[in-house]
Amino acid sequence: MGENKTTASAVLMVCDYSLKYLGGAQTAFRRQVEALASQGIPVVVLAPDADALQHPVAGADAGQHPLVTIAPPRRGTIPVLDLPLLGRARDLEPLVAATIRRHDVGAVVVHSEFALASAAIAVAKRLGIPSLHTVHTFFWRAPAALAPFAPLVSRVHSTLTGIRGGNRSTDSHPMNNALRTMTLRIAQRADIVLSPSQHQAEALRRAGAGRVEAFSNVAQPLQLSAPRDGGGRLHLLWVARFAPEKRLAVALDAMRLVAERIGPDRVHLDVAGGTHRPVPGVTFHGPVSGERVGELMDAADAALITSLGFDNQPMVALEAFAHGRPVIVSDPVLATEFADAAIGSPTPDAEGLAELVIQLEADRALLAGPRDGAVAYARERQPAAHVARLQELIASVQR
Repeated sequence: MGENKTTASAVLMVCDYSLKYLGGAQTAFRRQVEALASQGIPVVVLAPDADALQHPVAGADAGQHPLVTIAPPRRGTIPVLDLPLLGRARDLEPLVAATIRRHDVGAVVVHSEFALASAAIAVAKRLGIPSLHTVHTFFWRAPAALAPFAPLVSRVHSTLTGIRGGNRSTDSHPMNNALRTMTLRIAQRADIVLSPSQHQAEALRRAGAGRVEAFSNVAQPLQLSAPRDGGGRLHLLWVARFAPEKRLAVALDAMRLVAERIGPDRVHLDVAGGTHRPVPGVTFHGPVSGERVGELMDAADAALITSLGFDNQPMVALEAFAHGRPVIVSDPVLATEFADAAIGSPTPDAEGLAELVIQLEADRALLAGPRDGAVAYARERQPAAHVARLQELIASVQR
């Protein structure tokens, strides 16, 4: 093994996904980069379109270590997944090794499951420095009709990463198992697997991922706004990818039921994205900036998360909490995960959600406790605390 580095050295942040697209994984990645830089930790980012991070880092003071960004050459894009094609892991290893040596990297943190992540973990192991794998979802989900393509997915992942063996996920249909096995195979090679949620950490341990630590994503700096006046309409906000697993249809069906039962003017739902549809009490805002999402959050009483059995720790929840807003969730597991900061619907369907929304509209006092819980949740996950815990985890890896 090589010489063990300390956490005073740089942290290499690695992601196979394009940083131009701000999905949940990229948002969590960006927040962690900003948190490290704000605490004076040198950060090197190795990811497609890494220069998207070349702007003043939130919370960083002048004179702190500069952020270094490196974008590996792209060879195309994998269709459907919209995943940058960077080549095979073995071809990326020289770039990773040179980056680690040039910038005195003392730990590697990967946020993806493909060739670049595989290369980074393999090189870290050879050089004797800690590697940590942040899993953004172990609950990959695809239509069962795609099951015949599962062997192809497995072969492509094996070809790109060079990984030929390891545990397999077996608790769903073939395509889901193939996708989840991709994550598991990378996780089994890292020194520590980081799961932003407790329930995902338990699933990863059961699958054989090795050392798994429940470690929250970093919450953005607090931007608390006063609770809305209890009068007038109940305002809700839905923010997520427009993908089937996010179940926007459940939110819209619930709003139709609410309008039928108490009228269309007592509850309003803002949807960050989408195009106009004739749904009573719903406004579709089309593409919105992060700043605009914050404004919509301040104007809401709560954020709405309608996924079921898919989400790990959706970043919209952390954003809501940082604004002092609780979340209404359809998934009973997320309701437990977020504890006092979440309000769970009695059933995960539109009927259950509509029932809860009508209760909240009638009694706004039901939101007071969850608002306090949201603020407490966000306070515990601020950048300084996040970085301190990450440094502890890195230091715990013995070589």
